[in-house]
Amino acid sequence: MLRDEGLVHTAQGEGTFVGPPGEARRKPQKTLLYQKIANELADRINRGELKPRRPIPSESTLIQQHGVARETVRRAIGLLREQGWVYTVPQRGTYVSQPEEWPATAEADT
Repeated sequence: MLRDEGLVHTAQGEGTFVGPPGEARRKPQKTLLYQKIANELADRINRGELKPRRPIPSESTLIQQHGVARETVRRAIGLLREQGWVYTVPQRGTYVSQPEEWPATAEADT
């Protein structure tokens, strides 16, 4: 009904949008939100703001800072863990890894 009235249009593979076809749509994000959060934390680690063997900000803090869901923060931390930036101690938290554990490109920057 909305489509018949010209209030919405559908772009195949993209979704349904308000307005007639051809109107500006939101540009797709090139970097996913969890990746942006992970990149920001990795930059802070690389710059020395977050020190080895010290905790990173808590899930709750990251949720508030970025205005995202808990799962988004967990994916970001999981990515950092995969890359070697951080390690998690069950029931204790997530900590910055030693520099020798960081990705090879980060070591060259330090």
